[in-house]
Amino acid sequence: MNKVGIIGAGKVGSVLAIVLQQAGLEICAVSGGRSESAKILADRIGGLFCRDAVRVAREADILLIATPDREIKKVVDILITSGTMRTGQIVFHVCGSQSAEILAGLRSFGVAVGSIHPLQSFSSIEAGLQHLGGSYFAIDGDEQALSKAKEFVKKLSGICLYVPPAERALYHAAACMASNYLTALLHSTAALMKTFGVDETQAIKALHPILQGTLTNIETYGTLQALTGPIVRGDVVTIRHHLQKIEEQIPSQAQLYRELGKYTLAMAKQRHTLSAEQIASLDQCFSHL
Repeated sequence: MNKVGIIGAGKVGSVLAIVLQQAGLEICAVSGGRSESAKILADRIGGLFCRDAVRVAREADILLIATPDREIKKVVDILITSGTMRTGQIVFHVCGSQSAEILAGLRSFGVAVGSIHPLQSFSSIEAGLQHLGGSYFAIDGDEQALSKAKEFVKKLSGICLYVPPAERALYHAAACMASNYLTALLHSTAALMKTFGVDETQAIKALHPILQGTLTNIETYGTLQALTGPIVRGDVVTIRHHLQKIEEQIPSQAQLYRELGKYTLAMAKQRHTLSAEQIASLDQCFSHL
């Protein structure tokens, strides 16, 4: 009972299918809506290309629903209505923001349900294949599904991270902040550097070593002890100068700078290195409207 079917052949579904096949599992069938991605994936892995999810469910023992998040419930409803599900099958979704409970309706057929979400960014299939190994995977679900999820994660060279269903939204928010918001922050950073003639490509290359060094420090010492810079030093003059120049040249970035400064100041307070006067002055800088 190891024939795997993929419903949804976007970047995540494609990467998981390819790596699982490389690990020795049989990816027997693939479907993917109106796009050509399912046909391309089926050809790549030698699986059956299906026009709909119901056909995949007939062929497979284990289903991975890798559609966009908003489509998961629709797929579940189609599978329930079709009556093709059977006792002993396992169905996973790979959505970060939802627990396995979104699949709960399938349990009436004797199906075990679970979730396997890779805590990784997938900008392309090839990038996903390169970075998937060593990633953590958020899992939850029924006992049988959890057992299979752990097996899959091992085959994907990953590490299991059990996330309670009630906390799934917070887990996903954390993932978004770490990946999406970091990207947004670097977009803002590049905008600042553009004011003195450095384009985004140059900016990211220039910032890469300090980003790598910061991540290494965080991993080694934790976030509080890794914090450096003018705020934790209480350098009010420097912060005021930053804000003055931002307001003059690129005022659209000033509020983001202040909000991040407020959070950084709250961290710095926990280091107990700032005087009451320094804290008050910095707080005034970041609270200015």
